[in-house]
Amino acid sequence: MNYASEDQLTAVAQSCSHFDSRVKSFTSITSASAESISCNSCTHWNGTKCTINVFDDVLTSLDQT
Repeated sequence: MNYASEDQLTAVAQSCSHFDSRVKSFTSITSASAESISCNSCTHWNGTKCTINVFDDVLTSLDQT
């Protein structure tokens, strides 16, 4: 079960140095807005968790105030 909210998935993806978009088309990447970047569109996300185990570290490093 995925316990991360959509807001968390977006915030983590935008801050993650390991983010690797599943979208490989240069045009698609450059035309996508920052809000469309999410762990759900990362190659390291299996649908419920980060396969390289960086999600929690990135999430806790974000300012949660």
